[in-house]
Amino acid sequence: MPPGAAVGPAGHPARRRTGILAALGVVAVGVVVAVLLTMSAGGPKGDTRAGSSSAAASSEEASPSPTVEGTSRPRSLPPGAHREAGGFAWVTPKGWRRDTKTGAEVHYTSPDGRQELLGKSSLARGDLMETWRTSEQNAHRGQDYVKIRLEDTTFQGHPAVVWEYTFTLKGVPWHAQLLGFDVDGKSYQINTWYQPDAEARALKTYGKVKDSFTVL
Repeated sequence: MPPGAAVGPAGHPARRRTGILAALGVVAVGVVVAVLLTMSAGGPKGDTRAGSSSAAASSEEASPSPTVEGTSRPRSLPPGAHREAGGFAWVTPKGWRRDTKTGAEVHYTSPDGRQELLGKSSLARGDLMETWRTSEQNAHRGQDYVKIRLEDTTFQGHPAVVWEYTFTLKGVPWHAQLLGFDVDGKSYQINTWYQPDAEARALKTYGKVKDSFTVL
């Protein structure tokens, strides 16, 4: 499925993520459905899902690497950015819970559980828009799923796809925004899920995270 990742109501992120994916029934080629992603990362308070760890412990702070004469300078990173195993770096909010599904898929959930962020990479397979369109069709099975847009765009000079929609999970409304793009044979996703009443703050946070996202 397309983007992967998530946000979930305050509570147990892992459980929410699983619930959403199951509810939406989205199955995309090599990627977790965006709609389902909404619940994928965030989790309610008290979640003890295995694999959770603090951002500081699970990611390494970006630091300049030495260069050797005749080689290219390492890509410069935004202040405060940290590298992830998926081959990208970004600046994530301080104090948010960090959960890893795989080395290449990382979720961050806000302390109040009202927003979740997802960063992910995988091998690029086929046309990204076609893959997401298939996932979008499957997403109609989800509760109260409403598509806002699914369209081509650009991100940092690369062709990209943006998918925005709303849905309900266990009686709680959610808003999802997913962004996917391919670079040199790899597909990247930067997604977020948030509760509508936290939209102003959520969009500001998401914007900063996207601006800091750097392919390594």
